Amino acid sequence: MKLPKIHLSLLTGLIIASSCGKSLGATPSPTPSPAASPSPSAPPSATQPVLEVREIRDIHGKIALPKEWTLLPGKLLDGDVLLATREKIAGENDPWTTGLTMTVDRNGAKDSGQKASVYAQSLAEEAREKAGEEASRLTSTENGAFREFRFDFPVAGEQPLLITEILRANDATGTVTTIVWQMPKAEAATLAPLRDAILPGIVLDPAQ
Repeated sequence: MKLPKIHLSLLTGLIIASSCGKSLGATPSPTPSPAASPSPSAPPSATQPVLEVREIRDIHGKIALPKEWTLLPGKLLDGDVLLATREKIAGENDPWTTGLTMTVDRNGAKDSGQKASVYAQSLAEEAREKAGEEASRLTSTENGAFREFRFDFPVAGEQPLLITEILRANDATGTVTTIVWQMPKAEAATLAPLRDAILPGIVLDPAQ
């Protein structure tokens, strides 16, 4: 499913509507520096395979993923969605259960007349409220130009999911990036360490 160029506060509703396990899978406890480079040399284990750094050329960024994962970067600066999935998919309409989506909004904060961090926080609070009583508390971390808001919530369905939603704001550029991780609830204990290795290591160019 292709995401719209964005009103980010609608993202949670889209995720809940897609709980059948298609590509949506939203924007962790406080995370390490967003600007820290991902480590491709993490030791392999039953829960965290070796990660391979891949370029996100459109935004001069990087993401570290298991070698066998699919990465469909899209044209993020043109409103597309990045997909990174455990499943082998050929396009954004193919079904998948485990992985993440990422979108970049360069205009929302500007159009709202707010700083990116204020805009992102309001969207995160709205999305968390829509996620329901089982959503975790909203956490906030700050590193340089970046400020990040995160919460987690379950989604019921034929295959129950656990979602992590991150909104990462850059006040220097007015950009808000939304990162949405999803995984089957039944595999959460196994996949959580992988999630917590991948998400903080996503590198965004501070100029974007």
